[in-house]
Amino acid sequence: MTYPCAFLGQALATAGFILCAVPVLAERDAGASVTTFEAPALGSMRVIDPAPLYLSRREMRPFLEERRELMRRLQGAEEDATARARALTDLAEFHFAHAMAPEGLSLLASVDGAELPLAHRLRAAAFELALGLIDLRERPLTGRAKALLDPVHRDWADQPLFLALHHIGEGRCSEAAVLLDAAVGRFARFSSSVQERVLPGLLECAIRSERWRLAKDIAAAFDAYPSLRGSPAYHFLLGEVAREGEAPLAAFDSFVRAQSGDDLWAHRARRALVDLGLGEDVLGPDEAVRLLSQEAQMWRGGPEAAETLHALASLQMIAEDQVGAIETYGQLMVRHPGTTQASDAQQKARTLIDALYRRGAARDISLTRYMAAHERIAPLFRFTLNFSEAATLLADTFLAAGGTTIAAREYATIHDYLVAGQDLGIVDIPEGALQRLKVKEAEALAAGGQWETLGALLAQPLDLDDPDLRRRLERVSVRLLQETGRSSELLTGTAEDAPDQVLRLRAQARFDAAEWPEAMAAYGRLHDRLGGGMPLPDSIRYLLAAHRSGDMVRTAEIARTFPALTELPAWADISRSLTHAAPELLPLRQDTARARIESAGEVLETLPGREQLN
Repeated sequence: MTYPCAFLGQALATAGFILCAVPVLAERDAGASVTTFEAPALGSMRVIDPAPLYLSRREMRPFLEERRELMRRLQGAEEDATARARALTDLAEFHFAHAMAPEGLSLLASVDGAELPLAHRLRAAAFELALGLIDLRERPLTGRAKALLDPVHRDWADQPLFLALHHIGEGRCSEAAVLLDAAVGRFARFSSSVQERVLPGLLECAIRSERWRLAKDIAAAFDAYPSLRGSPAYHFLLGEVAREGEAPLAAFDSFVRAQSGDDLWAHRARRALVDLGLGEDVLGPDEAVRLLSQEAQMWRGGPEAAETLHALASLQMIAEDQVGAIETYGQLMVRHPGTTQASDAQQKARTLIDALYRRGAARDISLTRYMAAHERIAPLFRFTLNFSEAATLLADTFLAAGGTTIAAREYATIHDYLVAGQDLGIVDIPEGALQRLKVKEAEALAAGGQWETLGALLAQPLDLDDPDLRRRLERVSVRLLQETGRSSELLTGTAEDAPDQVLRLRAQARFDAAEWPEAMAAYGRLHDRLGGGMPLPDSIRYLLAAHRSGDMVRTAEIARTFPALTELPAWADISRSLTHAAPELLPLRQDTARARIESAGEVLETLPGREQLN
């Protein structure tokens, strides 16, 4: 990716101008130069310190020739542990001289043990430290290597250099700054490959700590290395000097030169161009968001990538793109879990998500935009409990708006992700949350008339401890049986806390099956529940069930209990028949009364309020 020219005019300076453009650099001593590093006088070494790794500059021999000789020595030392330890350490030193850290470190793990002389163990630890500090894999130092950075080894001649490199690698330039002079002096004894590896870090720290004289000397040393001269690292650092010296055009020119690479320095140059453009008001937030979005896709490694995502989210907020910011925070959490940036991103995303979904529920944004935002950010947050609550709010909103299919699908998706998260040990689900989601899904399916799908859902047993959830699910189950012509299955229900509608349909199922005593008992339970509010059609069926059961006493009681029955046609004749005790009725009068009651059943189909049963 190449950034467009954001500044008018021509770059006004070369690398030399950039260095001299900083006023402090003009005060440097004429004789200081990193190209003629002088080794400091060696202090007295303590017994427990390793020997200095190099008393003079190491002679470099042809690679294959030296390696063959070292391998022969190693093969000839198989029987002598001390000789083998020395051969392995020499071979590790060879790899260090060529900046081949992984190869050298792999040899030193076996150079240990109390039986080896202390000098061999200390030398192995020293090279383990040296190799670890130039290892591009950024793996933690071993315990014995890190121990050599302790103040107890402050008299070790190599510690200032290695301690400075360690601080720089950990991003603590202020702590490394006080060691830079000693580090640079010791640095001259190491091989060109090692110097080439660590020069950029030393130069950056010198710039950050405003050690301008030392920075110019280190920058001049870059000329000895073709791979560094003109490299992204070189031009980026020169751009940093120019920016510190308030020379934005020169800084821009250097950053542009550095941006075309594919390493960390090129990434940092592209980031610097965005920062510089914003600082000089030649880039707007929208354009900066576009550039940082591209950069976040190009560079995904290390803390620098996390910082890029964090900066992108901040710019998206400035550009009033809250959904984009949420998405970016989600990407940061996924790509860099366990980091400080990820923890901060989680908190900020939670606040933004809560605000977004409340706006959607309040219809401050259209349902179309609400769903589009949800689909964009959901894949990044599905395994978080807070997001499941926000997604449930979305499903509730769509259900209330008639979007039953969307609501049912979302309830099911939330449920499945929570179950998966629980199985993975990354989500603690509150009690009853999964059951509520299943009941909500069932209600949404019923509201949308998706009876086949609802039947499949209810075919799976669901253990509900909450009485309210049980009533809600049973109500949905009754609707399913009613809509699919399976009302007879209601006869198997026995729950006393069933909803009113369930009790009504169970009683009707008994009535339709001509099970008169059971129907009378079922309508009796409904009457106990509803009292005088029992609908007229149910009252008639209650009366008919009692009469057909042969319970004339109960029939007469029901007739007196429901005054609304008196509005039925021919009720006067029916009532007179029912108000007499059964033994006093002549057979003809019994038949006549039965016929009149049956006629009341025929009237049932035309009664007002019949639709209440459906």
